[in-house]
Amino acid sequence: MSNKDHNSSEQPVPEDACNRLLDAAEKLFCKKGFHAVSVRELTTGAGCNIAAVNYHFGGKEKLYTEMFRRQFETMIQGHLEAIDRVMSEPNPSLEKLLWAVMEPPIRRVMNNETGGKILRLLVREVLDQKIDSEYIARDIKEKLFDRLGQVFMELVSGLPEEKITLIVMSFDGVILHPFLFMEFYQKTIPGLTVEQLIEHMVKFVASAIRGYAKS
Repeated sequence: MSNKDHNSSEQPVPEDACNRLLDAAEKLFCKKGFHAVSVRELTTGAGCNIAAVNYHFGGKEKLYTEMFRRQFETMIQGHLEAIDRVMSEPNPSLEKLLWAVMEPPIRRVMNNETGGKILRLLVREVLDQKIDSEYIARDIKEKLFDRLGQVFMELVSGLPEEKITLIVMSFDGVILHPFLFMEFYQKTIPGLTVEQLIEHMVKFVASAIRGYAKS
């Protein structure tokens, strides 16, 4: 029996096997780090045979990258849906938009959810040059930043179009800081809640964007 036949009998739906491997990767890589996780641990956690990682992803490194890609695309799609939802309301506002985009990732991090752990790890891997930053930058720019810039200009008159990418990147930076240093926030400000932090971030960013339009 070939590896492919054996794999098919064990995993009748390849997509399901891929997702189970990705789920196992999220748990193990976030807990132990890339180098401390073996292929055998990954396949055992996913309920697959030992050849499944190579069969479906071409190796542990590519599974690692695909783990980030899945979570990253989920995040971007969630942001785009939130933007569309707010902009379809009768009276959309900058504050509603900012809250809708900021709240999900910050809540994931403060609640120590798996998605938040993976995205934090992704940022650190990009900073350490272990993940291709071009792949990240391209997806953000093409799928999210352009759309955010468009709605910022719709909601706030007077924003200079030639500066809109910088404005969006600065907004993203406001999210990234607590995203990466949440433990420091919670230690420095005991009792800080998700709502308090997001309320502050929304006011801060909205004031900055409107002030930029007036300058």
